[in-house]
Amino acid sequence: MNNSDEVLEKLLGKSFTQNTILHRIKDLCLLGSRFSGTESEKNAQQYMIDFLSELNVSKQEYEFEYQGWWRGACNFYIRTDAKREFPAISLVLAPSTPDEGTKGRIIDCGGGSVTEMNRLKEIIPGNIAMVHSGNTEEGWLHRRIKYANAYKFGASGFIFANHNPGQLFPTGSVRSNRIGEIPAIGISKESYEYIKEMMNRYEDVTGKITVYNNYENTTSKHIIWEIPGVQKDEVIIIGGHYDGHDIAQGATDNAASIAVLLELTKLMVENNYVPYRTIRFIAFAVEEFGVVGSNILVNDKGVKNIVAMINFDGLVGHIPKHIACNGYEELYKAMLKLKEELLYEPKISKSIITASDNFPYMCKGIPNFCVYGEKPDPRAGRGYGHTSADTFDKISKVDAKLSLAFALVFIDKFSKLAELPKRLSDSEVVKILRDAKLEENLKLLEKWPFK
Repeated sequence: MNNSDEVLEKLLGKSFTQNTILHRIKDLCLLGSRFSGTESEKNAQQYMIDFLSELNVSKQEYEFEYQGWWRGACNFYIRTDAKREFPAISLVLAPSTPDEGTKGRIIDCGGGSVTEMNRLKEIIPGNIAMVHSGNTEEGWLHRRIKYANAYKFGASGFIFANHNPGQLFPTGSVRSNRIGEIPAIGISKESYEYIKEMMNRYEDVTGKITVYNNYENTTSKHIIWEIPGVQKDEVIIIGGHYDGHDIAQGATDNAASIAVLLELTKLMVENNYVPYRTIRFIAFAVEEFGVVGSNILVNDKGVKNIVAMINFDGLVGHIPKHIACNGYEELYKAMLKLKEELLYEPKISKSIITASDNFPYMCKGIPNFCVYGEKPDPRAGRGYGHTSADTFDKISKVDAKLSLAFALVFIDKFSKLAELPKRLSDSEVVKILRDAKLEENLKLLEKWPFK
């Protein structure tokens, strides 16, 4: 049997001595954004298929239908004593405006929480809600929640401003697998600060948004392959999404994680590595449209024989690693015991990640992780993520190699655990989500699958 520490050490050594991981990241980024429904996405699919074929690895292409969306022209201006135009982009899955545009008074809603919008509930209806991408008075909230709040409070339009400098427009979806109710645009922090200053000087600052987007149902596909284990009928999913946003290379989010999946496969196959439990790799499609692809896969195919799911989303980009155990106490305790056996100690938390491909598996009770690079300053939020600055030059060679090696050791050590944490019942999952006070927001996002 090849599942020995000696084989692991050999693979670990190769992960550091070979330079292919960084080249793999660049390959994926140079294909383009891999945005769902584009030629770049198809090129990425073919790249992975060709890569696996060269290794003689069997793969499955799982095709599915979803709500497609393509960005069109976007114009935005405010009017006080004069007309001032600002660069802007539409947010993903936002509708087009009428030909005459959407007009209204700009209402600064801060972080976009219910608490902040409640104070403005008399003046939001019929006007344009402007929020920033940073923390709210209630803590961190996902962009889709802020959008849903704006719509619930009666806004006619939504402006999403980056809270990080650099003249960078933030993007991202406003709904999941459906077109949103009101037009939504992203603007830079610098434009946001300018508009706020004008609001300090003028009692009434009005704005006009004009966007033309295209949308219709289309198809995409996941790429799925396996490394059979000693325990063939116990499957651990190692997943990550390969799609990015059309304004960027999507290097850290999430081309680099896919590069890790491919390089792990190459190391394992070429060195006859046999995991203790079967490893099923999944390159997920259409994650950036609101975790659409993995949700469809889980509900279509079920979770038979799946004993755990490890999701890499933003794995590369910052050397410190964070392993989120998604509120699962038994999983959290198991990871604390395993922590010292990993390549280097990560942060272990019970944080619940609902906006990535682990979440559909969590809803089915599968023990699941989300693993990502820990940013040095959490106030930065996504940082370069979801902007045009998410490019491969932000990733160092040492970060790429350490991320590959970390993933290798983590998968090996976790797979070898004598007993994995058990699958949870619906009621146990619901308790975790309710204890974390996530039920209301998940229902707002139409992501609450429980009765």
